[in-house]
Amino acid sequence: MDEKQNNVEKDRSSFKNILSKPLFKTDSKTIQYSGLGISLVVTILVFFFIGKWLDGKFDTGVLFTLLLTFIGFGGGFYSFYLSVKKLTEKDKIGNPK
Repeated sequence: MDEKQNNVEKDRSSFKNILSKPLFKTDSKTIQYSGLGISLVVTILVFFFIGKWLDGKFDTGVLFTLLLTFIGFGGGFYSFYLSVKKLTEKDKIGNPK
């Protein structure tokens, strides 16, 4: 009986190890930088669709769509800039060449 329980526990722990491993290495520069681009696009699109919804609700033409799209672009680009700056500083510390 104890042998069966030990085998079940080993199977659970190996299954847990498989599920807990990440699919991608988080220190991969390609994934980090592409994630920044995706974040920028998603931010702009979220603000764009909120603006479209507000224009439909208040019947204001394209006022909110344009305004919120520019705000989304500005905020997204600022976040993008800060993240790239942070990543390049980390890279300089890691590779002092």
